[in-house]
Amino acid sequence: MRRVVCFAITLLVVLTIGAAGPITGLTGEKKLKAYENLVNETEWSGEVNTVLSICDEWIQYAQQEGNLAYEEAGRNKRLTLIYNSEDWLRLEKEAREQKDWMEKHGLWDSFYKAWRDIIESCSYTSRTQTALREAEQMQEYAQKQDNTLGRALAYQQIGVIYDNIDHQQSVKALDRSIRLMKEIPDVAKNELLSAYFYMAQELDQIQDYPRELAICKEWRQHLEHIKTMEKPGIGKMNVYDMEQHLWYASALIGSDSLAAAAKELAACEQLNEQIKDPYLTYQMQVHQARLAMKEGDTKKAVAYTDLYEPMMDLDWWPMAQRQRGEALLAVGRDREAALLYQKMYLHKDSTFSKDVRMQLDELNTLFQVDELRMKGQLERSRFVILIIGLLMLVLLLFMYFRHRAAKRLAQKNQELMIANARAEESSKMKTNFIQQISHEFRTPLNILNGFTQILTAPDMVLQAEEKADIQKRISESTERITGLVNKMLELSDANSRQVIERNDNIAALVIATQAVEHAGIQQDTHIKFLLQTDAQAETLIHTNQRSATRALTLLLDNARKFTKEGEVRLAIQQQPEAVSFIVEDTGIGVPVQKAEHIFDEFVQLDEYYDGTGIGLTVARSIARRLGGDIVLDTSYTGGARFVMTLPKE
Repeated sequence: MRRVVCFAITLLVVLTIGAAGPITGLTGEKKLKAYENLVNETEWSGEVNTVLSICDEWIQYAQQEGNLAYEEAGRNKRLTLIYNSEDWLRLEKEAREQKDWMEKHGLWDSFYKAWRDIIESCSYTSRTQTALREAEQMQEYAQKQDNTLGRALAYQQIGVIYDNIDHQQSVKALDRSIRLMKEIPDVAKNELLSAYFYMAQELDQIQDYPRELAICKEWRQHLEHIKTMEKPGIGKMNVYDMEQHLWYASALIGSDSLAAAAKELAACEQLNEQIKDPYLTYQMQVHQARLAMKEGDTKKAVAYTDLYEPMMDLDWWPMAQRQRGEALLAVGRDREAALLYQKMYLHKDSTFSKDVRMQLDELNTLFQVDELRMKGQLERSRFVILIIGLLMLVLLLFMYFRHRAAKRLAQKNQELMIANARAEESSKMKTNFIQQISHEFRTPLNILNGFTQILTAPDMVLQAEEKADIQKRISESTERITGLVNKMLELSDANSRQVIERNDNIAALVIATQAVEHAGIQQDTHIKFLLQTDAQAETLIHTNQRSATRALTLLLDNARKFTKEGEVRLAIQQQPEAVSFIVEDTGIGVPVQKAEHIFDEFVQLDEYYDGTGIGLTVARSIARRLGGDIVLDTSYTGGARFVMTLPKE
């Protein structure tokens, strides 16, 4: 309370007489120290812009005095203030400016910390690919400089980014970060404390409890070392201690050392009496509920979950949700458990859809930036070659013609290199996208597990309406898992150029009939479906029946999806050497300029429609590997008309 009052009084003085008022009459290093103290006292006042203006005066005066150390400290404090305000876009812009300044003046520790702030800004704004690219560039740069702190911070950020992608890779990166930080004499305590915190979390998620216990012991030793070296603020050190006790307790619970875990949580309670941090209290109650469940005291476990239930809506922590669900089931509060699992399902589904859209937007932006960069490099190369050509023309006509020939060859090679680079980048984006989707398997599996426990619980009584809703959710989760598997398999096969074997002699009408059945389009009540054939539709074609049917099914699915009401028509037309399957709808249509773009991977012209943007890509890939093709008929304006052509022989 005294600290809050001091903040308010200091801020009132600042706002009343200006930043310079409290330090009037001071000069030199005393004035710089006064600026630093003033900023530290008002740092948590909530008036970020006011405190930043004081920082600007501090930096300006340090420049006048030629004091590089205080100027560096002022610039780092600006980054800290913006970071604490959680204005991530502003932080990214500021960190890039400060990173350039630190590099110019050779202040490498601050340089790499500013770079870390850039990476965290990208991560907090869901730009995972950009964050990972920045972290890898930071690691390469630090490797060339042989800067241990830079490498350690880069690996730490890589580990944090991989938390949502691959836990094993995350643990590997964080382990390298910790080992590198231990090599640095007097390493900044916060950096290594953060590395231990992230490592304990990752090991807990993969349930490697023996290793987590070892990390927590190292973490505790480092904290004790800090206490002997410095006298940090009591509240701040208690926060560090409490975090360490919490994850130590979690590892002990996982190792079934319940008595030791209870002691760790008791130590947490004592520390929390001094700091009373709501979020740490929330974490502590989750672990206490987990311990009670392990001890078989289900009522006590539910009591703890009742305490932290209000926090669940403010901070969506899956461990807390799962713990409460298990506790509710254990005491027979099945209806509440069902509602919680349903809420978890809906929250995860909406979060996944949002994250996928943001990831696709980011991938598209990165691809466009790389394309513009390559175009710029190509234009500069052309300019240089043109100057050389003019010089050679002045010297000798014969050499000029030889140069032109060399120029054309070099240009072709450059185009091949660009095409290869784009193909590699596209493959990398596809792989990362598939990895992210694969992690979403856990959501429907958790839902299936939760509802299965509800349905098999003894003396379970559910209303018919509730049973129907649970059956619907189970069916949706099962279909979602199947759909994810099929989509990933089709996507991995979409870029293949391997020719599909054609061993079937099948009537075009049979292919069309099977595709209609697989698409289920005739059961839709919101559209009218027509299949138009003639006597020649029974003509046999030499193809692969399964693949041809799949490609046509994807076209029908596409027409069905983008036609909310109206008509979808499938027609079969004979040509001398081929058969055309024409899928025509009265839906939203496709702009002429997007006629080819829609066949690219992950492209969705309207983000409000479901789908992953790979259906048309897969369909065209299949058709071409069968010796045919799929094109958009841009002359049709009543919706969209896709034409799939397959050879007869």
